[in-house]
Amino acid sequence: MGKRTSLQRLITLSILLIGLLSGTLGLGYAYWHVKETRRATIGLYFQELALHSADKVGLVLAKEIEWVERLGALPEVRESLRQGVRLTLDKPKLQRWREEQRQYFHSLAIVSRQGQLIGGVTSETARAHYAQQPWWPIVFGQRRPWASDLRLDEKGRGYWEVAVPISEGGAVLGALKVAIVADGLFASILQTRIGKTGHTMLLGQDGQVLVCPILPPSLHTKTDGFIEGSAQSGAVWAEVQDDTHGSRGGIVGISPVALPAPIAQERHWHILVRQDPEEIYEPARILLWKLAGFWTGAIGLIVLLGSRLSRRIVQPLEALVERAHLLGEGRQTQRLEFGENVASVEIETLVTSFNRLAERLDAASRETQRNLSELEKANRGLTNSEQHYRMLWDHAFDSKLIVDESGLVRALNRRAEIKLGCQAEEVIGTPAAELFVEQDRPHFYDLLREVLATRKEGATVEVHVPTTGGATLTMELDMVPIEKVGSPSEILLQLSDVTEKKQLERQLLRSERLASLSQFASMFAHDIRNPLAGIKKTLELLTNRAELQAEPVRRLFGDLQFTTELLLGMINDMLDVYQESYSGLPLVSSTFSVNAWLQEVAHLFRSEAEAKGVNIRVGLPQENVTISGDRRRLQRVGINLLHNALKYSPPDGIIILSARPTQEGQPDSRFGLLGEPVLLVQVEDEGPGVDPNELPHIFEMFHRKKDGHDLRIGRGLGLHFCRLVVEAHHGRIWAANRSRGGAVFSVALPLKGGDGCRSGS
Repeated sequence: MGKRTSLQRLITLSILLIGLLSGTLGLGYAYWHVKETRRATIGLYFQELALHSADKVGLVLAKEIEWVERLGALPEVRESLRQGVRLTLDKPKLQRWREEQRQYFHSLAIVSRQGQLIGGVTSETARAHYAQQPWWPIVFGQRRPWASDLRLDEKGRGYWEVAVPISEGGAVLGALKVAIVADGLFASILQTRIGKTGHTMLLGQDGQVLVCPILPPSLHTKTDGFIEGSAQSGAVWAEVQDDTHGSRGGIVGISPVALPAPIAQERHWHILVRQDPEEIYEPARILLWKLAGFWTGAIGLIVLLGSRLSRRIVQPLEALVERAHLLGEGRQTQRLEFGENVASVEIETLVTSFNRLAERLDAASRETQRNLSELEKANRGLTNSEQHYRMLWDHAFDSKLIVDESGLVRALNRRAEIKLGCQAEEVIGTPAAELFVEQDRPHFYDLLREVLATRKEGATVEVHVPTTGGATLTMELDMVPIEKVGSPSEILLQLSDVTEKKQLERQLLRSERLASLSQFASMFAHDIRNPLAGIKKTLELLTNRAELQAEPVRRLFGDLQFTTELLLGMINDMLDVYQESYSGLPLVSSTFSVNAWLQEVAHLFRSEAEAKGVNIRVGLPQENVTISGDRRRLQRVGINLLHNALKYSPPDGIIILSARPTQEGQPDSRFGLLGEPVLLVQVEDEGPGVDPNELPHIFEMFHRKKDGHDLRIGRGLGLHFCRLVVEAHHGRIWAANRSRGGAVFSVALPLKGGDGCRSGS
């Protein structure tokens, strides 16, 4: 806000500003009008002067050409051309003509029709121009006189060439070519002066100055005057950016120089009239200073009259302001009486109305005091109620939010701030749907539209809310419409945290499954271990018989014996997984070859893979790598992973079983074993891959694919067992999808001896 000032000063300043504005505008308009009038007047004057000078130049040049024609009509000249003899200028008549015109003539040549020089006075420059003969087709072909452009000789002097036909009986006998010195000729013509700086100049067709009585032509620049326009429409005037003397904004008059119609001009000339712009507009500036002096005196008179008028207007108003101030302080005042000192009827009416208003305010003040005491009492009760409801809102057990019709958050309680882990300022004004995970947002908007349409409480739905701490809360969402008359609709969102409840339900279900599985594992181990032990013993006895030592019977018995031992190991592993609190596996550590380990795993599935048409490729390290761990359990990990890959591989598919050690000391965040050398074992297949939503849960116990009609789905124990074994070896296992299709399961195991495994008791 600007600085405040008094009303009297404002009125005076307003009158002054009005006077300044109107005076400045009038002064500016007067100067513009005078300048434009001066410009138009000078332009028309220069135009007429240029036209007069151009006509004068044309008459003088035509007279010179006429004189040359008379010279060519002399009988002596014609006789020389008819006889083809050389003519000298020593004859009395020619000698007298030569003496009269020698001050203008530079050279003279009499040429026969055959191109022979009959006589004359020439120079080397004239001969060179004569040899080019630019006038020849005009004089001999069209039988017309010819006038050249203004030229310069070898000494820098200007001259003008004229060629006329010498005719007799309608036939052209020859031509008379004369070079006339231009300096003296044009100096006598272009002697008109206008004031101190104004003068006339002769311009060429391209706008270059040819003759100027003030400066040499070389010191001039080309003008941007309307040369082409003047050639087409005659004399014109214009305001130009450059008047050949370097002055900007000058006014020039331009007129073409026209010779009589029979004469052929090599190039057209123009007369230009110019004057310095300072001299042109000097009368307008003098008038401006006179008007400025008058304007200054008028402003002083306006200030004096405005000050007296504003004082008469402001004095009653100041008295009104003083009484209003006293009324604001609650003090009694007297009626205002000004009599004839009031400047206008409007102010007198204002004073009368103010006196009546003061009387009414005095009566209303007493009534207001009584109402204020009652209002203060009601406000105290309202404040107490507001504080009570605010405490209930902020400390409610559930998180509560208020959203508008578009779903934007307008308010939330303290419980919601604690649950979400953010301040109210960060949430208010943002869409409430952004508080939920991506898959729950469409359900939120559907429920919001339903509540707005029905104006009834919506059904309770379960949503998931991520917090700033990285956790995801499971909450039950209720929507209740808030009825407000005359205001946009708002919805109350109530979020009840059921995360712990859901966790307890999952733990209870897990405990029930584990109890059932433990009972099943005990029964399974009791029922199948003894038959398998009998099969193993029988196979051992058969392998010792001599008649069964031949191939391939011996090899087949070895495979059966190995498979039987593997089944017994699986039963023991199943019991190990669920023993006690399932906190770990007892390991029997040994050092073994990685190549032999993987080849044994691949060998077990050769027959099944060949029957299905699947090719198993084994990629082993070039050097034999050894690792310390429980060989039997790690072998089960490889069998489970390869078995899963074979189940989901298409016919004619390829399974790649590979192992490679990482460089020692190279960190890799994927393995979770930063700075330690590891062995990376991978099983890649070309199957359908793993659903991205199931990747984080694929190694959990009892996790199964949601497609219950797929017969290849197991019980959710194999991959969980793999994770237990790998983690017991301080390693890591994970799954991913290949970019070209299929899945890849990776196992990273430490390559350190002894320390990399847990020892069993």
